[in-house]
Amino acid sequence: MNNPLIKAIRGAICVQDDSKETIDRSICKLYSKVLEANNLQEEDVAFLLITQTGDLKSRNPAAALRKGGFCSVTPLFCMQELEIEGMLERVIRLMVVTNGEVENIVPVYLDGAEKLRPDLVL
Repeated sequence: MNNPLIKAIRGAICVQDDSKETIDRSICKLYSKVLEANNLQEEDVAFLLITQTGDLKSRNPAAALRKGGFCSVTPLFCMQELEIEGMLERVIRLMVVTNGEVENIVPVYLDGAEKLRPDLVL
């Protein structure tokens, strides 16, 4: 049975290059857009699951979010994305799990990551 107060919102972003600065900008942009598109405040977030492809090694995206002033008390869990032949390169994926009501879940795919889920992109 689904709990109406627990919702998961997906997002992804393609990162231009493997540098600390670019990863910092990209994950903060993605997280901000997910919050904005879903009319959420950080206190509505229970935790984040984050993956990144193996070609991104310069920065842990959780560290980048905290450096960017986000998620000071939110639990974050990072994993490496499975390596699948033909996969999209330099991608950070995010799953935001909320504690509150979300009227209409809006997934967010940015900067080329729209290719991952064209069926979900507006």
